[in-house]
Amino acid sequence: MSVTQFPLTLRVTVSGATPDEIRENARAQALNFFGATAELDVISAEAESDGEHHNRYRATVVFRRVAG
Repeated sequence: MSVTQFPLTLRVTVSGATPDEIRENARAQALNFFGATAELDVISAEAESDGEHHNRYRATVVFRRVAG
């Protein structure tokens, strides 16, 4: 049986009050998925106001593990 390998991307949606909080929350989810020592690339990141919570933002971030 052969093993097929191909790159995976992970899309996470997080919320936070600041860009740093959003980055940390997204990174934590990606490291949980790819492994704590994984080196990651951010493919895209988009943030928008969270209409349900004042002064909070929701972001969708797409990660891919760096090949190595």
